[in-house]
Amino acid sequence: MHGRPDRAPRRRLSAVVLVAALTIGGAAPAGAQVGGYTPPRGVVINDPLGDPAQRRAITDHLIRSIDSTPPRGRIRIASWNFRSRELAAALIRAHRRNVVVRLILSAGNAGERHPNGSIRLLRRGLHGAHNGQRPVSRRSRVVACAASCRGTKGIAHSKFYLFSRSGGARWVVMNGSFNATDVAAHRQWNDLVTVRGRRKVYREFLTTFREMYRDQPVRQGYRSRDFGSLALSVFPYVGRRTVVDPVLKELNKTVCAGARHGTDGRTKVRIAMTSWLGERGIRIARRIRQMQVRGCDVQVIYAVMGTVVRRVLRLGRPGKVSLRQIVQDLDGDGASDRYLHTKVMTINGVHRGDPAAWVTLTGSANWTPKALVSDDVTLMLFGRSTVRRYNTWIQRLFKEPPADPGRKARKRARRQAAS
Repeated sequence: MHGRPDRAPRRRLSAVVLVAALTIGGAAPAGAQVGGYTPPRGVVINDPLGDPAQRRAITDHLIRSIDSTPPRGRIRIASWNFRSRELAAALIRAHRRNVVVRLILSAGNAGERHPNGSIRLLRRGLHGAHNGQRPVSRRSRVVACAASCRGTKGIAHSKFYLFSRSGGARWVVMNGSFNATDVAAHRQWNDLVTVRGRRKVYREFLTTFREMYRDQPVRQGYRSRDFGSLALSVFPYVGRRTVVDPVLKELNKTVCAGARHGTDGRTKVRIAMTSWLGERGIRIARRIRQMQVRGCDVQVIYAVMGTVVRRVLRLGRPGKVSLRQIVQDLDGDGASDRYLHTKVMTINGVHRGDPAAWVTLTGSANWTPKALVSDDVTLMLFGRSTVRRYNTWIQRLFKEPPADPGRKARKRARRQAAS
């Protein structure tokens, strides 16, 4: 997403909050004791236009989980960017009580061209507390990958958080669109899914983290694993069985008519995508529009969309897909000050032969060519409550998008470019 991702918000809107935050699966109760927090299952979504608790919903979830990791526990984080002194301080506290803390991020967010005070603080803190005297297997460390950690192209774009134990939960996995930054809380709409107590899921993420930590290309970059009520896909999309785009695979298994629920017997598809562009984006857009023509009920919110992708989705009637851009350019300079940052699609209807399917795809992968060669993880969740709650949030943003003073300026620029 273009804009100013490394700066704090320049101003606070004085208008009434336009979009309420939605916390799915139960957030921590107000005033929960630090150190005694058990991360709740489900999804947390923050609202950059909300009150402090709504903006910080994911940040507080992470800090409480870190503070509740006991001595000799392990915390592993893969985050494209890390720019939060609060999170750095929490990780240093964990390290000092003999928790192994390991972080992977993109080298572009921690180099000389992009100074990162949070990473400097974290590295100093981790190098203290006798880190060098620990066994090698228990040393805390920060690793920065120049490209995809497990590949040769792309970037280290994953956003997952692993806790061997936190509070009363073991094998805690958190995955979604949330980078460990202040910007992610105050300038972006993000989500984070928490899964706990599922050892096989945890071990699959742990395998991915260890491969990323070595920062060496692997032959089979793409892995897809099914764990019953959830499945996960690990990128980059290289190796065996990587011919058909993984998103198109699921869309091709979706039928528009005959839905037991959905919208009047039609399969309902809801999409909340940060970046949708390039040749890959065009292929997905063609399939989405085809589904709309065939009767699916499709609704899309997005931040960045390629010109051709938009043209395909909006091409004539029938089949014109309902779109809504979720960005705020507060001063009309063409850079987004706040923007949607999720990568979510829900399907309610006929999928994989089931006329009553409830499917959610979410994670860190955009619908762009770059996502296929980068480190990313997508979760596919099966369940009615998750779909309904995501759909409620998407519908709210679609009906009441945040005010965008720069919208007219962008329209004028597009018209001038086309003339």
